[in-house]
Amino acid sequence: NNEEEAFNLLFEGETNRTISEHQLNKESTRSHCIFTIYLEMKSRIESSEKVITSKLNFVDLAGSERVKKTGSTGVILKEANYINKSLTFLEQVVVALTDKKKSRGKDHIPYRQSKLTHLLKDSIGGNCRTVMIATVWPEDSHLNETLSTLNFARRMMNVLNEASVNIQLDTQALLRKYGKEIKELKQELAMHNTLA
Repeated sequence: NNEEEAFNLLFEGETNRTISEHQLNKESTRSHCIFTIYLEMKSRIESSEKVITSKLNFVDLAGSERVKKTGSTGVILKEANYINKSLTFLEQVVVALTDKKKSRGKDHIPYRQSKLTHLLKDSIGGNCRTVMIATVWPEDSHLNETLSTLNFARRMMNVLNEASVNIQLDTQALLRKYGKEIKELKQELAMHNTLA
């Protein structure tokens, strides 16, 4: 409902993320994080029934991990497998979206393959604008991971969305407006009948 509540939820989510250590990273996040904000805007000048809505998704994806390099075992290995699997599903969605553009929209987009892709459905293929920031390691030993990330970012650039303004009508405000109009028309009709 307000900025303070949004920040409290953001910090609560961040503190609830699982963090573990492996050979490449002392504070590796073991999950993806999605912070969603819903916005509604009503004009004070135009009609109060018109509501413009927006949804902002801030997504921090856990990085893809090469198990041989991280030396992960046990629970951390299991988490790495889940992370890599969900990122693979995300990449499949992005590939399907770019293929859809080429084949003029006839292909199926596999949004339901994972929770991640299902949650991000309207952020990467819907009525939206998408910005992606890719982080890479500028070291020779991580060249394969860097190339993989850059290839994914390149594919993501090829996903074209057509964003349009989301306008909804506030039904309660419309009911109040129409109720007032009906009352005024009844009074006008009663005056007309009296004069007649």
